[in-house]
Amino acid sequence: MNVTGFRFLVTLVVLFGLSGCGTTKQQTQNALTLTPEHFKNTATVEDDDLEVTAIISTEKGSKRRQGLLHFVYEDNFLRAFIDKSTDEVNYQVYQSIYYEASDWRLYRKANYETPDGMKTADAKLLRSPIAHGFDCPGHMSSVCTYNEQVGFSVNREILDSIASTYERNKGNKWNFKFIPRFGEDFHDGLLVAEVVGFLQAVDSYKETKGI
Repeated sequence: MNVTGFRFLVTLVVLFGLSGCGTTKQQTQNALTLTPEHFKNTATVEDDDLEVTAIISTEKGSKRRQGLLHFVYEDNFLRAFIDKSTDEVNYQVYQSIYYEASDWRLYRKANYETPDGMKTADAKLLRSPIAHGFDCPGHMSSVCTYNEQVGFSVNREILDSIASTYERNKGNKWNFKFIPRFGEDFHDGLLVAEVVGFLQAVDSYKETKGI
C-alpha cells in the first residue's frame, strides 16, 4: 500500500471509529423518542404537476451519524412511488451500504422479517456505486472503501402487517439483510415506528388527492 492509501485508511479509522460506543448508546436512546408521529411529520413529498409520479420518503426522519464529523454512512429509509395516472403505489426500502473490501460485493438479494415468517426479494442498484480513495479505481490498494446504494420492493400488505406489531416506547425494529454475490451479508433494519408513520404519510397524501 502506498502513502496515499495509508493516509486514507487512517482517515477512515478517525471518521468511523472514534466515539463509536457513545454513538451507539445515543442512537438507542434516540430510537425510543422516534414515534410514528415524528416520521409522519418529517416525511417529504416530491410532487410536481409536470411529473406523473409523486414520491413520499422518510429519508429526513432519522440519520445515523458517526465519527467526529458526524457523517452519515450507512443509512436507510422508506419510499413510496405514487402513479398519479393510475393511483398505483409501489413501496421500496432504500439502503446505503459502506464496506471495506478488495473488490465489489454486489448486493443483489434481500431477506426480511414478517409476522408470517421470512420473505425474500430481489435487490437492485439505485444509484451508481462509488469506490472511495485514490487507489481504488486501479485496485493498487489491497483494501478500498465501497458504497452501494440498493433497495428492494415490498407490498403494502406486508408493511401493514409489520406496522401492526408496533408497541409504543419499545423501539422495536423490522429486521432485514442484504446478500451479496461475493463477501459478507449486510444486516440492518428500520424502526417499526418509521413504518407506521410512513404509511400514515402515504395515506394522508392519498386522502388529500382523493385517491
